[in-house]
Amino acid sequence: MGGMSIAFYIISGIVILGTLVGIAMMSKVKTAVLGNKIGAISILVAIILTLWYNNILTVIPLIVVMVVSLVFSIWWSSRVKMIAMPQMVALLNGVGGAASAIVGVVLLTTTHPIIAAAHNQFPESTVFSISWGRGLFAFTDITSGIAIAIGMITFFGSLVAVGKLSGKLNQKPIILPMHQLIAALLLIVSFALVGVIGLGHLNLMESRLAIALVFAFSAAFGVVFSMRIGGADMPIMISLLNSMTGVALAAAGMAIGDPMLIAVGGIVGAAGLILTQIMCTGMNRSLFEIIMGKTTVAGTTAEVASHASNIDEASLASCVAQLKDAKKVLIIPGYGVALSGAQNALKSLSDALEENGAEVDFTIHPVAGRTAGHMNVLLADADIPYEKLRETRALDSVIEQYDVVIAVGANDIINPAALTDKDSAIFGLPILNIERAKHIILCNLDTKPGYAGVENPLYNNENAIKLLGNASETVSQLADSINAGNKNHDISKEAENAAGLLSESKKVIIIPGYGMALANAQGLVRELSDKLEKNGASVDFAIHPVAGRMPGHMNVLLAEVDISYDKLREMDDINPEFATCDVCVVVGANDVINPAARDAVGTPIYGMPILSADEAKNIVVCNFDTKPGYAGVDNPLYTSSNATLLLGDAAKTLKDLINRF
Repeated sequence: MGGMSIAFYIISGIVILGTLVGIAMMSKVKTAVLGNKIGAISILVAIILTLWYNNILTVIPLIVVMVVSLVFSIWWSSRVKMIAMPQMVALLNGVGGAASAIVGVVLLTTTHPIIAAAHNQFPESTVFSISWGRGLFAFTDITSGIAIAIGMITFFGSLVAVGKLSGKLNQKPIILPMHQLIAALLLIVSFALVGVIGLGHLNLMESRLAIALVFAFSAAFGVVFSMRIGGADMPIMISLLNSMTGVALAAAGMAIGDPMLIAVGGIVGAAGLILTQIMCTGMNRSLFEIIMGKTTVAGTTAEVASHASNIDEASLASCVAQLKDAKKVLIIPGYGVALSGAQNALKSLSDALEENGAEVDFTIHPVAGRTAGHMNVLLADADIPYEKLRETRALDSVIEQYDVVIAVGANDIINPAALTDKDSAIFGLPILNIERAKHIILCNLDTKPGYAGVENPLYNNENAIKLLGNASETVSQLADSINAGNKNHDISKEAENAAGLLSESKKVIIIPGYGMALANAQGLVRELSDKLEKNGASVDFAIHPVAGRMPGHMNVLLAEVDISYDKLREMDDINPEFATCDVCVVVGANDVINPAARDAVGTPIYGMPILSADEAKNIVVCNFDTKPGYAGVDNPLYTSSNATLLLGDAAKTLKDLINRF
């Protein structure tokens, strides 16, 4: 037995070293695949070693269960799409926690070898080791209880993460009344019960009840803890849960006196915590803020977003038809533009209309917004030329000349009651009398009265069409629909322009994002890269630390199509090269290239390190549309003069681009 023990500890040391080497290799792109294999082999050896050391290597039922599990895992993992990989990782984290909890329960409800070896026999009055409550027994029972508590927190927290990532649960933070107090009480009670298990003298029924309560309170804490995390921050949450899985494993290892399990659990816990910190740094966020529910969802936009799905398709189609035929269009921004952050969408709409041959003007009412110049600042922020602004008074006599007037987030300043209803609070207020225009489009949140509390009869005019909901979304839909109608956004023209730029390029940087995963376009990205290189261009791939839904998501997708590791460049390494880049090709990326992160104070992504795509000489954007990304912040890059937009399914736009190049 002595020789067997020596061999066990020597091989355990090798397994632990292999695990460390594997994790270290996974931190480098070139060695990640090999590191993953080394880690997997190390775990396989650990399983076989454990079975051998405990003389259960030939137990048939155990072997059958393991083989069935192996077959199922291979079948299941082969069916999981790359886009669902984050959910699978989260679920595997949870399973690891559940396994640790099961170990803890077995130790607390069985005459396990550690206790038997210490006492040679077990009291017949109970099968619960927790009845001893002192010395070795207290340590074993407490660590078993910790394994149960943390294991259940991890398991149920991971289930919530899976639900949010897959869209089956609300991705916004769900915050209960007195949420922090509830979470704190659940956690305190869970670990207080662990102390009772380890240090109390409990009878059989009390012991069972204590274990059940640890299960219940820990599971509840896992749910309450995770539900307040927003969907956009779930990748960080998964890393934290991964770390907690390691802690649970280490606790289970301490309970059974297994140094290999303790070491591997510690490695997993430390690696998960380091990864969590790296991701927080990459997003310029603190872990505390994320845990406290300070995510990318703002209160104002949350209310606005609830109206987003109520857009009437028939009304949208009518608006698009009017705008396509229009030769002269007037846009009137109001305070709703500020609330919804729709200024960049207005710029996109203006550009789309002008590309369709229309003349577009803007006018700002003197009291629009909440302070003087409010609307002017917003339009300037979106790079709408000052020359497009028309004096409100001068427009009154020529309003009939406009084919379409679009009011966005404006109410009182266009309310005809100011002219006709002597009893109204706004009677006598100079307004923009747009009811005399040929057609009116009202992009407001709803039909409720404005700030003055006066009903607006304009909503019922025959020449007015209402597009109710978040103005940023309704205006974006108008812009996208018109773009699509401009001979498919004159996609042939845009694609030809992009192909011309690429054919003359000597240095190209490609930025993959989550949209590439959604479109399953990694193969076409590889095809484009190969074609560029054959044309004499150097091609690199810029990988943002938080691109995708989990760390390494983009790396895995690109490796899947055999893109060389040498071409994958980290953000800090590649950013200085954008200024000398001839063309930057963006495929399904938004927040990670959004310049608003540098200067848009108060937005969810302000201060987040981004890829400097806007510094490239030319930018080709292969995104589905121009809507904000996961963080809900409009991207001014779309309206940049050096940007060419190829909107739509990235797989289709890339294919078209490749065929033209």
